[in-house]
This record gives sequence, structure tokens and C-alpha cells, in this order.
Amino acid sequence: MTTHADRDRRSLHRRSENLGLPVVPLRRHGWVRPSDRALVTSEPQAVGVGPGGTALAVWTHRRTPRRKQVTVHDGGELAGAIDVETDLAVSFVQPLPGERVLLAAARARPGETNAEVWTDGGVLERRGSLGDAIEELLTTPSGRIWVGYFDEAMGGSGPEGHGLARFTADLAADWLFPLDTGLPAIADCYALNVDGDTAHVCPYTDFHLLSASAGGVTDRGPSPYRSARNLLVRGDDWVLVGGWGPDYDLVTPLHAGPDGVRRAGDQRRIVLPDGLEAHSLRYTCRGADLHALTRTGAWYRTGLDALTAVADPHRMNGEGPDRD
Repeated sequence: MTTHADRDRRSLHRRSENLGLPVVPLRRHGWVRPSDRALVTSEPQAVGVGPGGTALAVWTHRRTPRRKQVTVHDGGELAGAIDVETDLAVSFVQPLPGERVLLAAARARPGETNAEVWTDGGVLERRGSLGDAIEELLTTPSGRIWVGYFDEAMGGSGPEGHGLARFTADLAADWLFPLDTGLPAIADCYALNVDGDTAHVCPYTDFHLLSASAGGVTDRGPSPYRSARNLLVRGDDWVLVGGWGPDYDLVTPLHAGPDGVRRAGDQRRIVLPDGLEAHSLRYTCRGADLHALTRTGAWYRTGLDALTAVADPHRMNGEGPDRD
């Protein structure tokens, strides 16, 4: 029988192994801050990065919680702010074409709305439902909304029951991940990357690398590393970031070729620019770009090239011990 002490010892041993890996420092990009710190809480309620690399943050007013300020940050600088009033427990914020903003809550009871579209003048344009148990949400340059769901959605009868769905800017579902077609089921979306109009995922429980677009779903095959919460992709090159427990900062380069998915170099760890451990970061993955924000608003970036630059060419064919 496995005890808590046994699990703790294994976790400690795994973390000790990880600490000996090469490190890749994030690059400081700027700050995400409200226009007036005296009026809002010190930490954003939600942050997100749009397809053009612009960050958005939602701040709650100290005295009136339903009042929110949505700030827009371009290149690490404050580029604008929108004041709104909403009862949503906002978990996600993303830009939409026409300088509009999408706010969404992770949970929704049957018949309840959990998404709102606001204009840049602070006018509520539309309400709708994106389904319950939202894990990830990213918009496209054309205004489509990709939504991935966590495992509590599996019993739902709406789009959440598919694990991955796409919506129009009017909050109407226009694509659902197909069921019973031989593709691996998405019990929990885990990692979502939206590049252009294409969504890439590595979902629980099978952890296959999947790409979804208007042309359908492409299954690149099972990943040799499981449990990553973030992924970067460019062509056949993928990078998984994170993992369970002691693997929270682990970086795993992969290559998805005609013969399936294989390791494409040594694993390594992400650290802050000063070398300190990268704890509790909020990641957004856009193609080959990784954005990381802290609770205090520090904004860091890195990319697929930087994360794979220290790969050992002698290990490109999977030589050496398997740590997965």
C-alpha cells in the first residue's frame, strides 16, 4: 500500500532530479498594471494575451466588486482601460476585433450565461454561454473563440461535453470536437495553444498532440511525456511546459513526424531572469511564443527557439535514460 510518506519521498526525489537539469531564463517583457492602483485590488482577477501579443487584465474595484477595470497593455506599456459593471466571476479575458473585449467565467449552471462582450467604450454588447467548466479560452485574429474544458464538464449536455469547442464572436458555437470518430477523447483539455485560427491541444487522458481547424482534427500521436499544462508549436516542433507536482517548471521538446511523436532533446527547466524558481505563473501559449505573468503583474516572455536552444544533439534520437 502506497502511503502519503511514500508519495512525498518520490516527489522529493523527482524534484531533486529536476533541479539538476539545464535552465532557460524567461525574458522580462514589462508590467501589467491598473491605471489607478488606489481604486482596484492589487492583483488582477484575470489576465490574458491576445493573438497579436497584447495583454489584457481585469481588476476589481475595492469598494464595489461588480465594477471592473479592463486594462490593455502593448509591449509592456498601458495602452488603454475600459470600465465595466458585471456580476461575472471573471476567469478569462480576451480581445475581439473592433477593439471589443470578451469576459468569461469558468463555471455556469444550466441556462446561465457566463460570457459578455464589451465595446471599448464600456457598453455591454452581448451576453451568452460558452459552457460549464472552462479550463482554457483563447481568441483568434478573426474573432473566433476556442474553449477547452476540464473534467467536470464530461457530464454536460452542451459544448462542454466535447472537451473542446469553437464559438463565433456572437457567442454561438460553430464547431465541436467530434465524438465517437476514433480520435482520442478529451476528458480534460489541459494544454491549449491557438495560433492563427488553429487550436493545438494535448489533453488528458491519452495525451495525444492534436490540431483542430476548419479542415478537421489532425492526430499527431501520443506524447512520450504526459501531464504538461502548456504547449508551444511551430510546424512539426512542439514544446511541452509544466507537469504534475515536482514537474511544474519542466520543459520537454518534441518532434511530431510521420512516424509519430518523439523526444527532441533533453528536458530542462524554466526559471525567472534572475535564476529564481518560476512559481505560480499564468501562462498563455500563442504558436511558438510563451507569455508568463505573475500575480504582481510582472510580464515575461520566451519562445520555442529559446526553450530548445540548449538541446543536446546526441540525444535527438531518444538516447539516454528515459525520465518520463
